[in-house]
Amino acid sequence: MCYNTTLDRDVRTLEKRMHKRMLEEGRRVGDPDPPELPLDRTTAFARPLWPVVSSRSPDRISVQRWGLLPRYIRTDEEAREFLKRTPTFNAISEEVAAKRTFKRAFEAGQRCLVPVTAFQEWRHEGKEKIPYRITMKDGDVFCLGGLWEEHTDGDTYTVLTTRANPLMEFVHNTRKRMPVIIAEEHWGTWLLPGLPASEVLGMCAPYPEELMLAEPVGQRPVQASLF
Repeated sequence: MCYNTTLDRDVRTLEKRMHKRMLEEGRRVGDPDPPELPLDRTTAFARPLWPVVSSRSPDRISVQRWGLLPRYIRTDEEAREFLKRTPTFNAISEEVAAKRTFKRAFEAGQRCLVPVTAFQEWRHEGKEKIPYRITMKDGDVFCLGGLWEEHTDGDTYTVLTTRANPLMEFVHNTRKRMPVIIAEEHWGTWLLPGLPASEVLGMCAPYPEELMLAEPVGQRPVQASLF
């Protein structure tokens, strides 16, 4: 599953890519301060703050914490215990309409874009786990699709996953899953309120492998043309 991400851009470069500003105005009382960019390979289990564009504030880059928390979770201790029992850093897109933890956010259209420049997965070869860094071929920022939930200490999010494309089947060869990647031409649509569930799930299809690169950490990249 997708638990490690990178965003190796400064704020100005990210703003230019997303065509939005990370503005102070519009922040609510209690909203967390923006994280310092760039963000190197960051694990979800640290519950990092991350720049996102959400359906609540689609005209700006805001900040949310990775690991979706239901509204009834009130304290840090409750959050830690909940995430131990139910790690909500990822959500299976095919199940969110029915799964209690994510159903409310899904039905309310609480979607977000999570900008990254890379994510990491592991390929299993016997007892060995080989880390792979996954990027776009053009090296640019791309957006993972997520759901978000309102929380007293700032909004939280989960990254949606879908079945793997051929490249990711090779890399993530045990679970054969990959994060949902929203094509740039669909960024605006993804954040629209009232979008039919069928259209939302349609955008959760596996991303075209010919646009992606998988690079064994410290080795040569693997291209989709090999599959």
